[in-house]
Amino acid sequence: MIKKKTALKSSNFLLKYLAGAVVFLASLSASAASPVDFFATESTSADENMIRMTTDLFFSQFQTLDGYTVNDRRKEHYSSETGSSSAISFYAEIQESADGQWLCTLNAVKNRENKNVSSTKKYESYYKILLDAKPSLENLLLNLSGNIITPPAAEEETEPPVPQVSSKSEIEIISGTWGGEKDIEKILILRGGKGFVIFRNGASMNVEVIVSGRNVTVRQTGRSNASFFPDIPRQTALKKLSAAEPVEWNLTLTDDSTLSGKKRTMMLKEGTEDVFYGEAEVTWRKK
Repeated sequence: MIKKKTALKSSNFLLKYLAGAVVFLASLSASAASPVDFFATESTSADENMIRMTTDLFFSQFQTLDGYTVNDRRKEHYSSETGSSSAISFYAEIQESADGQWLCTLNAVKNRENKNVSSTKKYESYYKILLDAKPSLENLLLNLSGNIITPPAAEEETEPPVPQVSSKSEIEIISGTWGGEKDIEKILILRGGKGFVIFRNGASMNVEVIVSGRNVTVRQTGRSNASFFPDIPRQTALKKLSAAEPVEWNLTLTDDSTLSGKKRTMMLKEGTEDVFYGEAEVTWRKK
């Protein structure tokens, strides 16, 4: 009897110990994420739509970085008074230079430590700012943490050719900003055959764009994300779609401002939690 009581006490102690360890590790994980206040972009450019689109892209790319929780303060301008002492303050500055190129400065400020890190690059086209968004953010944050990395200048980078694009005029016709799906804020197609899909939930998907005549294929690149499937319950998406097949759109340019066709993506089987790779009819319109 004494042995049974001793064993029971040991078992209860072990359970309490494990429960405490789980709580500790969970709190440690939560505390490890650094809060970031994301402020409005400073710019004198007359193209407000482009500035807004770039700000939204930086914001969505920031949300994909591990180790940070992002607070949306895009309607506020940064100053020493608005910056929180407990968070990193981030804002961008974008200006057009006299030679027609663009200057983009990213700023990260640790107000509590009075530490300010900036990174300025000159780009030959506005679209290259968008292509360089995520690596620029990663390097800025590494510099802020003391791990200095000096990336090559963006204007010196050469983009690999996209052999499937049969002529420059074809990709130029569809380059720009598109919309049309209820869960997608905008689709940005760049002249180099790349692009971004920005979801209303804040997620951003990198895509490649292949044009052949009036047929357009838009295909997800990079790893999958549960946020790419807003029609599927969040917990189901997190559990089953971390390694989902790439989302793909097979579209036809019906006129210069309309793309229609089918989207291949993960779907939920009605009445169950089962998912499958299915098709849906979609129409995009140029904004």
